[in-house]
Amino acid sequence: MTGDSNIETVRRDLEAEASMHGLKSVLGVAPFREVHDGLLPVQRTKLREIAGERFDSFMEGGSFISIAFAYPEEAIDAIAVEIGGGFDLDTWRFYSDWYDRLNQALNETSSAMAERIGGISIPATAAGIATKIEHVEEYYPLVVSHRVAAELSGVGWRGKNGLIVNPRYSCAIRLASIITDMPLERTEPLQDGCEGCTACLDACPFLANKDRLENYREQCRRYIVSLGLEHEVCGKCIKACYRESAHGDAFRL
Repeated sequence: MTGDSNIETVRRDLEAEASMHGLKSVLGVAPFREVHDGLLPVQRTKLREIAGERFDSFMEGGSFISIAFAYPEEAIDAIAVEIGGGFDLDTWRFYSDWYDRLNQALNETSSAMAERIGGISIPATAAGIATKIEHVEEYYPLVVSHRVAAELSGVGWRGKNGLIVNPRYSCAIRLASIITDMPLERTEPLQDGCEGCTACLDACPFLANKDRLENYREQCRRYIVSLGLEHEVCGKCIKACYRESAHGDAFRL
């Protein structure tokens, strides 16, 4: 089979999996080597560990398949709902629960798809990490960045909040990856579409001051932990991107 026909087969496979979960999906493909080279050095080490004895083969001609599932709109609208001078945490937990549901769906899907094409699944970022580390930099060696794969494969562009912004679903998506040596046509990266939009920055003081803070990601981690939601999420910048951004009229979950 050609790379072009292969990608259509893989795309249909993802759509079938997404349908079983009642979700909307996005797929992109990037060269394995490009994703490897775009990772932090400690994440390259993690990727080599995941690839094992197939690493050299993947570097020679392998691909990263980036897959994304989108949140339902009602989950995004549950983020940071104000009540009595604070936030309605019970409502916010609805978004938190969906974070976990999407992770589980992605893990099941990436595992099933990888088995069918002889690839290796890299699951969605594991929950429970933020409370088990003392600084955000301890997190990096534990994962391979799905965002790098998603950006290089055109699933979306890198937003000002550091998340992947899809032209249809905003950054209201969760990501997983599959590595494979199946011949696949790559999907091209997208141009940055944020331009002058500052919706995500306006929604979060850590993002708004990220150039002045010593490590805004660590401040973000601490805030997420302080919320005490069941899963380590915030989502304020995601809701702002979806509802308040310059692309608000184009985004549809």
